[in-house]
Amino acid sequence: MMETNENPEELIEVVVDCILVNYRGDPESRGRIVHALQEWAEEHPDEWDELQARCQQRHEALA
Repeated sequence: MMETNENPEELIEVVVDCILVNYRGDPESRGRIVHALQEWAEEHPDEWDELQARCQQRHEALA
């Protein structure tokens, strides 16, 4: 699912930022989304890896 040498929370934040660009909800809502992503990532590791890689590429391109 995630490489052990990378911070899982940091990787999830990259994905959340990718999904929630310009998200205007409250921090509690964002926390629920992060929690749901964590659960989904654990249940679907191959899909997570693919999504994380795409989001990381986008994040790097925008940086």
